[in-house]
This record gives sequence, structure tokens and C-alpha cells, in this order.
Amino acid sequence: MDNATVATPTFVKGVRLIDPEAGVDAVIDLLVTTNGVERNPTTVPEHAQHVDGTGLWAMPGLVDLQVHFRQPGFEYKETIESGSKAALAGGICTVVVMPNTQPRLDTPAQVTFETEEARRVRGIDLLVAAAATKNLAGEELTDHAALKSAGAVAITDDGLPLLDDDLMRGSLQQCAENNLLFMQHAEDTRMTQNAPMTDSPISVHLGVRGQSSDAEGVLVERDIELTRETGARYHVLHTSTARSLAAIRHAKRDGLRVTCEVSPHHLLLTYDACAGGDTNTKMNPPLRSEYDRKALIEALADGTVDAVATDHAPHTKDEKAKGFIEAPFGVIGLETAFAALLTFVHDGTISDIRAVELMTSNPARVLDLKGRLGTLNEAAPVHLTLVDPNREWTVTEKAMAGKSTNSAFLGRVFKGKVVATVLHGELRYVDGIAVKP
Repeated sequence: MDNATVATPTFVKGVRLIDPEAGVDAVIDLLVTTNGVERNPTTVPEHAQHVDGTGLWAMPGLVDLQVHFRQPGFEYKETIESGSKAALAGGICTVVVMPNTQPRLDTPAQVTFETEEARRVRGIDLLVAAAATKNLAGEELTDHAALKSAGAVAITDDGLPLLDDDLMRGSLQQCAENNLLFMQHAEDTRMTQNAPMTDSPISVHLGVRGQSSDAEGVLVERDIELTRETGARYHVLHTSTARSLAAIRHAKRDGLRVTCEVSPHHLLLTYDACAGGDTNTKMNPPLRSEYDRKALIEALADGTVDAVATDHAPHTKDEKAKGFIEAPFGVIGLETAFAALLTFVHDGTISDIRAVELMTSNPARVLDLKGRLGTLNEAAPVHLTLVDPNREWTVTEKAMAGKSTNSAFLGRVFKGKVVATVLHGELRYVDGIAVKP
């Protein structure tokens, strides 16, 4: 929000506030202004808008550690403005964008462009994971210090992992020197060779090449050893296999600064979902086995998983209509992420507090922004998400607020819906609740 804009205050009556970082879980009244969130205010401005919070949860604005907003270069799929609308519909106020735009986010100027464009279109808060190598070519490292000075919070080559040991070591060393997070798309592409799905009976049924799920684990294991050597902060994007989790769990026990995220589609779906050839089930990493899915859920519950992130990857219908082999990898997920996560609250796998921290305080810790993001205090932005945990809704193309509709969850009924999102103190999204003067 433009700092010069004065938003109408919002008074939320009798809402359950869940703020894991602050240790708050209580039913209270909230007064939300551009200056902050006041609990149980003694006075409410006459011009405030009122929301009945009965049965609703309030939480810090959600944080997504991995999205693709496609701008610059692929604005026909998504822009920072349209991606912001999709994020707000999912209660997400802060995202980390990946560098696979055109031009790549490999220079200070490109990092600056992203954040300035977000402000220009009154978008959500946008953080940048800048490129590890120039043009994502995997040959020459970027100047990580200069990228950080321009505002980058992390370094990654996204879907083009650094396979050369020396190059990866050099990037991790620069990250350690500049307190930057390295975010790895863990895939040994020499093993996968662009195979469109996991090797399985379903790949045989569809007549497409399958890839070994070990291609992820072997790279995670290599990276952890380099992390041990360099002392860098290392994060595994969209972790999808039991083997990777075993290595991550061991690294955490050894005190290494290793974190990981999982995506909703890997938590809820397996390669069986691909049986009909629906290209909205084609993503990278691909959907895995039920064994791997259960390992992800166990890690979600035991604390090994640090965050849930969408890997929001918009594509057009024409692109996704090319068939399972030729269609691009990727699915969208901003509007459905928290609803998907609530599945594991409703079935008793995780607590409601755990669900909230996976998309608020924990992503902030991964980014080394504890206390400055994913919580409600004077140091953090005035971001607030309201959720009806019991509202059932069906995922349809019409429910998608961005430019693309390639969701793996189309037709699925979720229990739990974001009903309002406040960005920088301004009520920016409302769905199905009354806002009264």
C-alpha cells in the first residue's frame, strides 16, 4: 500500500487470534489500522468498518516462500499485479519470487525492478530470490553481495540446480559471507533428463518416461555435505521424497542451518492423480508415491518441515493442452494453500497452531526475519488474514483470482476458506463475510 494512503480502520469483533511467534491464542477484539493491530481496544473510531469475527480465525498475513509471478518476460501467464490478487485471495501477504523471468533476476537492477513494480501496482510485499549464476546458465556465479545490497533475501537457480560441486560450493560460500539463504530445487537433471513424471505403474500406463525419485535425494545429500563445509544457510524447495527428508532430519540433528518446505500438492496427491493424463497434475518435482507422501505428512507433524509453500507456477490453457509430455511443468496454488493445509488440522494430523506457524512465523525464521515478518508487532507489517476454518468450498476456475487456472485441485472440496485479507492495514480482499460501517 502507498504509505500516503490512509485506509479505513477495521474493527473485528470476537475473533480467535492465533499468532504463534507472539505466543497468542485467544478470542479477542481487534482494531486494525495502518499503524498496527490493537487488541481489545478501549475505543473504536466512528468511521471504522466492522466485521463479526465469531467463528473466524485471525492470524498474521501468510508468507509463501516460493512463487513465480512471471514478470518480466511472461506477463501473458501472470504479472506481479495479477499474482498479488491471487495471493490476497489466499490470505498471502508476502511472497518470495523466483528468478526464472526474462530477463533473469541476476543483476541488482532486476532485483530492484521487482520490488519497485510491486509498489507501483499496490501489490503484496515481494521479496526476491536472485539468481545464483548469470542467466541461470550454471556457468558463472553472480555477485551475491551486490544482489543482497539491492534487496535479495535468497539465492537460487530455481529449476536449474547447480550440479557442479565447485560452483555450488562457491555460491554457498558467498551466501555464508553475506548471510543469504541458498534455496535449492534439488534435482539431478542428469538422472531425470526432463522426464515428465515419477517412474511408476502410472508412467507405464501413460506411455511416458519416468524419472527416479532418488534424483532429488542424491542432490540434497550432496548439498548438505557442502553446507557442512561452508556453514551456509541452505533450504530445500518443494521437498517431495522420504530420502530427502531423512537427510534433512539428520542435518538438523547435527545442528546445520538446513531448512525445508513442502507444497500442498505433494502432501495431498500421489502419481495416481496423473492416471487420466491431466496436465494440471504435471509439476516439478513430480507427484510421488504414497510412501513418499506419508513421509511428508509425518515430517509435517514432527517438525522436520519448516514451511508450506506453493511453488505457484502459472501457465496458459494452450500450454497445458499440449499433452503430458509436451506441457510445461507447474501448477498454481496461492488461492488454495491454506485450505489444503487445513486438511491436516481437520483430520488431527497437526494442530491449528502448527498450521498457522507453517505459513507465518516459520517462513519468517527461514528467511532470518524472525519478529519482522509473520507476526503482529510494531516491527512487522500490518498484515492480517481472516479464515473461516469450517467453510466448505469447491475449487473452480472461477475461484482463481490470477491470470491462470492450472490448479491440481480443480473440483476438490476443501473445508476452510480465507474470507478477508488486510495488507498494510487496508482491507484488500473480502469473500462471504459482511463488512459494515
